[in-house]
Amino acid sequence: MIKKGNNLFEEHIEKIVFAIVGLACVILFFTRVLFSPNYVEYEGGKFSPGGIDDYILTSKQAADLEENLNRKPEPKSYERKKDIFVARLDSAISGIDINAGWPLPIHSSRVSDRSKYRIPEIGEVNEVTMGYIRAVAYVPTVEINEQNVYDKAAREVNDIDFVTVEAKFDVKGLYERFYDSFAGSDVEEEEWRDPCLANPVFAAVQLQRREALADGSWGDWQIVPRTRIDHRKKMFEVIEDVEKLPPGGMKVRLLQFDNRVVRMDLLQPKAYKIASAREEWFPPSLHRMFLQQLREKEMEQRRAAIEAAREAERAGREQDFERRREGRGVRSTEPWRRSVGRSYEDIEGSYEFAGGGTSVRGRRPRTSRSERGSDRLSSPRRIEREEREREKERLRLARSREVSRTTSVGDVYREFNGILITRRTDLARMREPLVFWAHDDTVEPEKHYQYRIRLGVFNPVAGTNQFSEGYRGLKNKVVLWSKFSDITEAVELPGRLYFFARDIQEAGKIVTVQVSRYVLGYWNSKDFAVKQGEVIGKVVESETTSASRRRATAEEYTVAYEEYTEEELRAMGAGIVPMVRTVPETIDYTTGAVLVDIIAVNDWSGGKNLHRRGYFDMLYTFDGMNIERMPIRTRYWAKELLIMFNEIRKSEKEPREPFRDWGSKVTEGAPVISEPEYEEEYYEEYYREYLDR
Repeated sequence: MIKKGNNLFEEHIEKIVFAIVGLACVILFFTRVLFSPNYVEYEGGKFSPGGIDDYILTSKQAADLEENLNRKPEPKSYERKKDIFVARLDSAISGIDINAGWPLPIHSSRVSDRSKYRIPEIGEVNEVTMGYIRAVAYVPTVEINEQNVYDKAAREVNDIDFVTVEAKFDVKGLYERFYDSFAGSDVEEEEWRDPCLANPVFAAVQLQRREALADGSWGDWQIVPRTRIDHRKKMFEVIEDVEKLPPGGMKVRLLQFDNRVVRMDLLQPKAYKIASAREEWFPPSLHRMFLQQLREKEMEQRRAAIEAAREAERAGREQDFERRREGRGVRSTEPWRRSVGRSYEDIEGSYEFAGGGTSVRGRRPRTSRSERGSDRLSSPRRIEREEREREKERLRLARSREVSRTTSVGDVYREFNGILITRRTDLARMREPLVFWAHDDTVEPEKHYQYRIRLGVFNPVAGTNQFSEGYRGLKNKVVLWSKFSDITEAVELPGRLYFFARDIQEAGKIVTVQVSRYVLGYWNSKDFAVKQGEVIGKVVESETTSASRRRATAEEYTVAYEEYTEEELRAMGAGIVPMVRTVPETIDYTTGAVLVDIIAVNDWSGGKNLHRRGYFDMLYTFDGMNIERMPIRTRYWAKELLIMFNEIRKSEKEPREPFRDWGSKVTEGAPVISEPEYEEEYYEEYYREYLDR
């Protein structure tokens, strides 16, 4: 009975709870939904969900937003973030040792400013050699920098004088000394030994030169700047004081230079691309080999030409002998001369005939009737003798060809590739000496120079207190230098402009002066009739012939592509290339010298056989103050002037070959041979005049 009463009580309680909950829901429904809807407070007012949208759409903010969306974008100037980046980078890696370069090594935390190191010696630079090149090269017409590299920049073909200094360095010894100083037995406590510091990073290659002064002494040593074509020349500027380093200090400097491509450009900088057909740049030690190979090729071609001419002449002589022996009475017309055009004595410049001497100009000496008779009788013996001589010549040529086959121009290129530093080169494993070089493209004609070179390596603990006693003076030294190399032999650069007083009209006091200028790889000369008070030489138009024009490649036109339209460049790429000159349109023969006067000279000459001679001197001046003089006519010139005149005359007769394309190599074909009479006839004539004086 009691249990049943309890159940009824519980049922009443549940009904009451449900009634209360239902009443609360009804109250909430009427108060929040029907009588009190949702409102949002915005900018001091209350808005319903629909009202807030209407307000925003009609507000000033919406109008301003729509105006901004329809406005054209305004250009903004770029603000450099380099300094901020470097500062953040320095801050981010301030607790990490990065002396070993990138990628960053995991450095032991045990190394601190307590570590003390002895700074190693850098070593010596050995086997220094110097080479000089005068050639036509691809010269940039714009400034070269990291954004505008030489290979991609606008350029032109032009003459250049270029000196390269090469040397060798013991890299293996350098790594051993660095290891001993920072990670080996030289470190006092084992916990201070740090392999990361034992990795040397090259900092600089410094080339210095000095110039010969007028009194014969040498001037002070001057640092040679990096070449015009070096796009990293600003980066490679040597900074030796820690306090003068750019943001990032030694850490960023080490990161930049411990890069294989940077190291390649630093130690083995690129040279100008050569356009001359018979010249190429190599390090001085290999350039000598290259020139020797070209000379051997030229000699081989010359020997082959001589052999062919001798064979043709022998056949012609045998025919003449047969005609005379058969009694035809026909005088030899030497048909072999007409068939080959030139005899081998024309090629050699002289030939020794039976019964006669040596003809300087390659002409057959005259013989008497009796001599011709004896020659006729001895012809079989002479032919036999000539056959023996030809056999000896064949053997000599065979030996020479065998020697020439052992090396070639291609071998020079292969040796060059063997000494180059590449991306794969690991200097720590290098056992052979490192070959490095530096260039000087600021030399001037008619000057004398001497050079010396040294290597610089970064001081890995510069700016810290990690120096042992006796080395603390190097705290602020960024670069540790090697010893200078030996001083190179002097190099004398030839001039590019000379003039020669060749003749005189005594009545009018008019001097015929030959002015010679070196332009685009060749000498060009012009005669000028000069009176007193007149300037010697002027700008003239060069002589153009059909031979001075040829078809150019599209590559050549890239040297000045800004001068052409897009249509012309497309035509060049399609192979439709206009004709271009291989010689300049005008040549500047202006010397800057003024003819002052002509005076008669009487003196004695001839050594032991003294004799009196009379001639004229041409007086001239460059500055109006200093008067210089030159004898008129070749027989009275000084030896040096005569040699230069003959060399120019010889060079002018050489055929003008087309310029090479960018990046092309000199082929292994033999060079074109200049006409032999130019090599011997002029020298013979003018040296004979010189010796007769």
